[in-house]
Amino acid sequence: MKKNFVFYAVFVILFSRDCSACFQEDQENTKIVTTGSTFYEECCCYEPGYTIKHLQWLDPSNNVIVGPGTDSKVYTEEQTDCLSLHIPSASKPQAGTYRCVTKFEEKQYKQVHNFDVYDPVYFFGTKNNQNLVLHNDSRITCQAKGASRPLMRWYKGKDGQNEIFNETGKYEVTQEGLLIKNVNNDDEGTYRCSASILSTGEEVEIDIEAKVMTPPKITQLLASPESVLAAGEPLMIECLAEGWPEPKRDWKKIGDVNPAGNKTVSWTQTNDTIRFKNINPEDAGTYECIAFNDAGTANKQINIVVLTRPEIIGFTNKSIVEGTLFPIFCNATGLPKPKVTITYEGRSLDDERATDYEEEISNFSILNVNRYNEGIYICNATNDVDTTTQLMYLSVLHQPYFDNTYELLWAWNGETVNISCAHDSNPPANFTWSYTSDNFSTIESTALGNIVEDYEIELEHSFPFSSQFAPFGKHECWAKNEYGEANKVYYIRKGFIPSVIENASSTDETATSASFYIEPPINYEGPKVIGFIAEYDEADNYKITDIHPNRTWAIGVPFKLDKLRPNTTYHIKFAAINRVGTGEWSPKMAFDTMDKSAPEPPIWQVDALELSSSKVLKWKAPENNGEPIDSYFLRYCPMEEEQNEESLCKAHQVKAATELEVPDLQYNTTYYLELIAHNAKGNSTPANMSLTTPGELLNAPSSLLSAGAVIGISIVVVILCLVLLDVLLYLWKKQGIIASCCCKSKKRKPNPLNARDKKGLLKDNGKSGTDDTLKRPDNGHKEYEYNKTTGIITGKHSSV
Repeated sequence: MKKNFVFYAVFVILFSRDCSACFQEDQENTKIVTTGSTFYEECCCYEPGYTIKHLQWLDPSNNVIVGPGTDSKVYTEEQTDCLSLHIPSASKPQAGTYRCVTKFEEKQYKQVHNFDVYDPVYFFGTKNNQNLVLHNDSRITCQAKGASRPLMRWYKGKDGQNEIFNETGKYEVTQEGLLIKNVNNDDEGTYRCSASILSTGEEVEIDIEAKVMTPPKITQLLASPESVLAAGEPLMIECLAEGWPEPKRDWKKIGDVNPAGNKTVSWTQTNDTIRFKNINPEDAGTYECIAFNDAGTANKQINIVVLTRPEIIGFTNKSIVEGTLFPIFCNATGLPKPKVTITYEGRSLDDERATDYEEEISNFSILNVNRYNEGIYICNATNDVDTTTQLMYLSVLHQPYFDNTYELLWAWNGETVNISCAHDSNPPANFTWSYTSDNFSTIESTALGNIVEDYEIELEHSFPFSSQFAPFGKHECWAKNEYGEANKVYYIRKGFIPSVIENASSTDETATSASFYIEPPINYEGPKVIGFIAEYDEADNYKITDIHPNRTWAIGVPFKLDKLRPNTTYHIKFAAINRVGTGEWSPKMAFDTMDKSAPEPPIWQVDALELSSSKVLKWKAPENNGEPIDSYFLRYCPMEEEQNEESLCKAHQVKAATELEVPDLQYNTTYYLELIAHNAKGNSTPANMSLTTPGELLNAPSSLLSAGAVIGISIVVVILCLVLLDVLLYLWKKQGIIASCCCKSKKRKPNPLNARDKKGLLKDNGKSGTDDTLKRPDNGHKEYEYNKTTGIITGKHSSV
C-alpha cells in the first residue's frame, strides 16, 4: 500500500511539471503615476512545486531586472512567494512595458504591466504678488504644466467665486495668464488662478495679489542756478518725478561716450540730483533724467550751455561696408552750446535734385548703413558767436543691386525688346550674360554670340524680333564684386493676342444707350489687355449687310454705347485688344433698348470757386431716352432753420441750356436744389443736392458797388491824379493852373514915388503907361501946373 502511494505521488508531481508553471495565464494591466512617485508591483508564484526562482522581471528593453544595488533606480526584491518590482522615484525615461515571465519546457507565460509616468500639474514663473500698469493692457502671469495642456480658469475676489470669462471684453484668458484691458484702480485686488488636467482630474490653484502701478512722470527738471552758466561755477540739476512705486532716477549725458564705449561722468549723483562742483566746457551738452519703476520708464532732457565759439570735431569722410552699424554724430563745442544739425544733401551738391534728398539726421544716431545712405552729410554748428559748417562724404561699399531681379517680357514679330544689366555697385562690378532658349526660340544659346555681337560683355541689348531672329528664353545677367554678387533674369516669352472674351453682359439699358460688363480674358499668354472693341448693329441690319459700326474702349472707361434707337433689338460681339493685336470675336449676344421715356436725372456740376465769382449753377445733360430735352426746371430753397418756409423757395425754367446764373444766392448759406429735365415724354426724376455757398460771395465786387458808384470813384481818382500832377509842375517849374492863379494874385513891390503919389499926380500923361519918373522935354527945364481934368501937373507948382 505504501508503495502504491509513493508511485502515485511521483506520478502527480511529474504530471504537474508537464502541465503547470508559477501562473498559467497571460495577464496585462496599466498603471499611471506622477513623476517622483513610487511604483511597486508583485509577481507571485502560487503553483505547487514552484518558487520565485522560476520568475523573472524584464524591463522595456527586455533586460532582466536584478536585485537592489548601489545606484539602482529599478530593482526586484524576493519575498516568500512573490518577486516584487520596485521603482523608488518614477521618471519619464522609466516609462514603458515591464513583464514578469515564467517558463516551463520552452513555454512562457507573462504578466504585462504597462507603466506610464506623467508630470503632476504645477505652476511655474508665477508670483503671488504682481503689478498692473494703470491705463494700459496688463497681464497677470500664471502658467502651469502637467500631463497635458492644463485648462486655465480665473476668479476675482478672495473667495474665488466670481469666475472671469472672455465674453466681457474686459478680460482675455490665455495660457500665459489673464490679460486685463485698460487697467483702472478697480482692477486691484485678489485673483485666483486655477489649472486643471481633465485626463487625470488634477487641479491646482494659486491666489495672486495684484496692485495697480502708475508709470513714472517727470514733472520738472530744475537747473540751479541756471542752465546757461559760466565755466567754473557750480551747477545742480534736480529731477522731480511722480509715480508708484516711487520712481528711481538715473542720469545720462546724451552722446557722452568715449572711444572705449564707456560714459564719461563728471558729476556726482544723489538720488534725483546731479551736481557739478566746477563746471567746464566739456560738461556742456544735453542731460537726460530717466525715471523708472516696475510700471514703466519716463525720460526728460535739459540742455546745459557753457559758452564758447563753435568747433566741429571728428566729422570727416568715411567709407563703410553695407550692413555695418555706423554712429553718425557731429561733435561740436561752443560757448554757448551750438545748435548742431546734420543734414543729408544727396550724392552731389551739384545735383539739381539735391534739395529733394535733404533730410535731417538726429545727432548721435546709429545708421544701419545701406547703399541709400551714401552721400554728403553737412554738420552745422551755430551759437550766438558764429556758425561753423563741415562736410562729410559717406561712401558705402556694397554688392551689386538690381532694381528688379526678374522681368517677364513679351515679344512677337516686329516687336523690339530691350534688356539691360545696369546695376548699382561700389566698387564697380564685373558682369556677364547667359542665355537659355525655349521652344519658341529660332536660335540656340551656343549660336547667340555669333548673332548678337559681344552678347556676354555688353551692358545693354536691343532685340528686334522676327521670324529669323527670335531669342525667346531666359536672359540672365550676373554682376559680381568683392562684396557679393547679384543677378537679374529677363524671361522673354512669345506674346499672343488675347483669347476669346467669355464673360460679357448687358448691365443697364435705356432708350438710347446700353452699358456692358466685360471681363478681360486671362487664359492666354501675352501682354495684358489694354482695351476692347465691339461690333454692333440693329438685328435687322444683319440680314442686309456685313458692314456694322464698331466702338473701341480703353481699360478703365465705362463700356457704354449711346445714340441707339429706342425699342430696338441689337446684336453685339466683343474682342479684347493687347499690344500684340486684337483677339477673336466672342459669340454674338442680343440686347434690347427701351421705349422712349422721360429723361434720366441731370448731373450736377457745381464748382465752389467758380460759384463764388460768377454765381452760375451748371449741370450735365442726361440721357434723353429717345426724345430731345426741351427744358429744365430749377427750384432752390434756403435750409436755415429760422427760414424753412416754402415762400422763400424760388424756381426757374431753363430752355435747353445746361447752366443758369442765379444772382440772388446769398453768401455762406446752405440751399436745397432740385433740378428736373423735361422732354416730350415727361419729367425726369429730380436731381437733388444740398449746396453751401462760399463766404467769398460777400467780397465779390458786384455785390458791393453799383456801376454808377464805380464810375464816380473813377472820376474822383482821375481828378486827384490831375491835381497831384499840377502840384508837381508848380513845385518844379512854377507852371500849371496853380502857378497861374498864384502869379495873378501876388502884388508887386510898389515904387516909392508912386506910393507917395496916391492920386497918380506924378504919372506921365504921355503915351507911356509905365510908372517911370516923368520925362522932361529935350528943350530944357519947364514948370508944371496941375490940370484937374487931365491930372497933369504943369508950371512952377510942380513938386518935381
